Amino acid sequence: MIYMGIFYAMLVAWTIICILLIGFKVTQSEWGNLLQLFMIAFIIAMTWYFSMGISYRVNMEEDGTLRLTSFRRILRVDSRKMELIEGPHLPIGFIRFRLEREKAYLFCVVKNRELQKILLAIRKANPEIKFKNLTLDTWS
Repeated sequence: MIYMGIFYAMLVAWTIICILLIGFKVTQSEWGNLLQLFMIAFIIAMTWYFSMGISYRVNMEEDGTLRLTSFRRILRVDSRKMELIEGPHLPIGFIRFRLEREKAYLFCVVKNRELQKILLAIRKANPEIKFKNLTLDTWS
């Protein structure tokens, strides 16, 4: 949760800086530049929309269903229907789950023991799943 707090704090800071720059530009510009300002505001809104969909909690249920919780939704996925799980290049980052019709992201610390147990349970339930940038061989 600490890392998610840092992530959203950085996003809030970025948003405030953008809004201040947009506000400064509006006061010094003509109405012709409002289209550009609208496009920047749209990008900020879309960034927040997708950022609120990043999962901050993952749980494995009794029946093998993976539950990913974000601020926008709770996504339940059958672990046997996943195709690929891609880890971050750094110890802290986003794990991408390639699902049947979409991709889901989890912000995490890769070396977290609970997360490792969940990934091993997914591997046991779905031996054909591919892992990228995650080495499960060294996990106990």
